[in-house]
Amino acid sequence: MKGDVIYCRISDEEQGRRNAQNLPTQQKKCRDHSKHDALPVIKVFVEQESGRTTDRTNLQEMLAYCSKNRGIVARVVVADLSRLARNVSDQGSIIARLADMGIELVSVDEPHIDRSAAGKLAANMLGAVNQFHSDVLSERVRYRMSEAVKAGRFVWRAPLGYRNVNESGIKNLAIDTERAPMIRTAFELAATGFYKPEDIRKKLNAMGLRTIRGAPVSPQSFSQMLRNPVYKGWVHSGDNKVKGNFQALVSEELFITVQDVLNGKRVPVPHKKASEAFPLRGFVRCCECDKPLTAGFARGRGGKQYARYWCYTKGCNAVGISRDGLESHFINVLAMMQPTAELIAKLPDIAASTWQQRKERIEQEQRQLSARLNQEKTLNRSAIEARIKGDLTAEDFEDMKAHIKGRIQDMEEQLESLSSLRFTMDQIMADAAISVMNLAKTWLDADLARRQELQNALFPEGLRFSNQVLLFEPGNRTLMASVSEMLAALAKGEGLENLDGGPSRI
Repeated sequence: MKGDVIYCRISDEEQGRRNAQNLPTQQKKCRDHSKHDALPVIKVFVEQESGRTTDRTNLQEMLAYCSKNRGIVARVVVADLSRLARNVSDQGSIIARLADMGIELVSVDEPHIDRSAAGKLAANMLGAVNQFHSDVLSERVRYRMSEAVKAGRFVWRAPLGYRNVNESGIKNLAIDTERAPMIRTAFELAATGFYKPEDIRKKLNAMGLRTIRGAPVSPQSFSQMLRNPVYKGWVHSGDNKVKGNFQALVSEELFITVQDVLNGKRVPVPHKKASEAFPLRGFVRCCECDKPLTAGFARGRGGKQYARYWCYTKGCNAVGISRDGLESHFINVLAMMQPTAELIAKLPDIAASTWQQRKERIEQEQRQLSARLNQEKTLNRSAIEARIKGDLTAEDFEDMKAHIKGRIQDMEEQLESLSSLRFTMDQIMADAAISVMNLAKTWLDADLARRQELQNALFPEGLRFSNQVLLFEPGNRTLMASVSEMLAALAKGEGLENLDGGPSRI
């Protein structure tokens, strides 16, 4: 006796979570229909894929099963035609293919569908309606996704190292604390240029890096991961490239370095930004490309070394100046920034407000660093466990241990530095409360931490330097300009109309 094959479909797993009864309801409806017609159910195929294409795993399995068992399959039963396909051409080709096998398509909710002229017309009209509904839905989804991307949100399945979150109906990414340290380590190792991507992948897989489904990361997935700009905090969709409003796993500099390594470019060993010898490195920017200047000792004739700052951007090189020259220009800028009596009167209030914002940023950085420090310690335990199990070779274990130890030491130094910055600015506030500060002298007499905190407090966006005019460009935001604006606001708010805090008085 011939029987029925049932095909049920929903669009994706999320739809199944939202409505857990959807598939069971479809299946019961089809089974009841077969029972009513006194035909047994031979096999049931259930799908969780979009109906916009016929490239569906279980649909193709169903068609292959019908072809192989055409002698016993009488009908394919669906709850409605939209479950079979979401466009007219696919629907027509599937129905025609089943007809060639001598198998009838039955829609429970559309019983008038048959191989008659009227039945074909009805099927085509319903197919057109289903396609229209699908196209409209697709347009809406594309628009919403485009708007989400413009807002810096990542609305697709989270890549390794992140997890999807939905807060008040807004989708985005959050750090996956279990996998993030391993992904970050992958980029750090790749940036050195000493390791092949495959060697890094094997090490991290041995330490427990797994996909969401619990499988080791494949070579192809790992290669794509190292190229994915989402890890530097950017969302790319078509022509849209937007800075994301989620936390980046790696810095943009690290990401670019990894791309250079993967592309076979020679990567210079990066300098640490903090340097007693070059306090303005990374703070002063090139006037042309707006990239931070680097610094170091250039070797001249006779082997003599010269301390210099310069722009290292390929093809730019707009800035190149001696250390003494650049720092002298900076000191001159500080020396010109002498406050007026009116400013002195208001400076404690202004400084207190500015410093409170700085403290909040420092506290946030400390929290993030503490979390990363814990992650690195967890990663260290994973390496030890992998070595004990024999999944990690002795050589790889020592290599990973040295890398993790270096990262932990670096983060502990950063945390210590942040604590020092808080102390430094508290001390500056105390000094400002009892005397007028000579900014140039204060900077010259300060240690590295105090110098950098002064620089960041006075010029939060850094300074751009031009070789042509040998001055910092006037378009920079200076402390005094900001203070003038704040004074004007304070004066207006407190009714101090006679207080003149304009730039001409500074």
